[in-house]
Amino acid sequence: MTDTLTGRLLVSEALVVPSGLSAGGTTIEPAEVRRVPGFVESAFSPLVKAAVDSCLAPVTGGAALGDEGARTGLVLATLFGDTATADLGSRLLTSGRVANPLLFYQSVPTTILGVVARDYGITGPTTCVALRGDLRGEALDLVDTLLDDGMDQVLLLGVGLAAEARPARAGARLADDGGPRAGAAAADAAVAFLVRRAGSWPQAAEAAVLPDADEHVPAFGSLAGLVQLYLAVRAERAAAAARAIAVDVGEALGGRRLHLLPEEPR
Repeated sequence: MTDTLTGRLLVSEALVVPSGLSAGGTTIEPAEVRRVPGFVESAFSPLVKAAVDSCLAPVTGGAALGDEGARTGLVLATLFGDTATADLGSRLLTSGRVANPLLFYQSVPTTILGVVARDYGITGPTTCVALRGDLRGEALDLVDTLLDDGMDQVLLLGVGLAAEARPARAGARLADDGGPRAGAAAADAAVAFLVRRAGSWPQAAEAAVLPDADEHVPAFGSLAGLVQLYLAVRAERAAAAARAIAVDVGEALGGRRLHLLPEEPR
């Protein structure tokens, strides 16, 4: 059974693709990504920070969230995490060279979220998840759960690096084991959404339900669904009257539908 009553407000969103990308009629302009002190070699952490900064700029102007920080959750979803750091660190170990402590890839996602939390005064729950297949359904389900648990808003981040040979082989192995499979990403990318609870769900026309997979942006791999959501929201914001976007969200107890209504940042 599908529950169509869950509604949330989508306050702001951002997509960062340093190289830019043109795929399936969709063109993403290149974006500048600055180095983050304390992180080396990999684009993973700079991507996260750039996406957060871009997403929160219209909301805070770059300042901390203030009192809202305690009621804000952070969710980072990824397929393999920081594959560049993992690959470099493992190659150093297998070659017998001394490992750089900054290449401890397991801590990269939570560490960069710590930087984000410090910069924006966020003290709510922080969650990093590695998900198989397309990230959108399970990531939005987690965001919705945090909002139900008392958070006023949640900043969702999806991040992925362009697939090198080893991550691509790992993805194929997961698919061979019977798990869901997302195509290999062709570019480094990060997408961010700030989602809020709705005190009362406003009446709004509904946009077409988004499918689980997006044939127009396959080059984003596991991020394809979240990128598709970003593009749909931007299209609705450009329209005269934004409609609520209905997204199918999978969960352990069955499928349901989440309504996201674009709201102007305040």
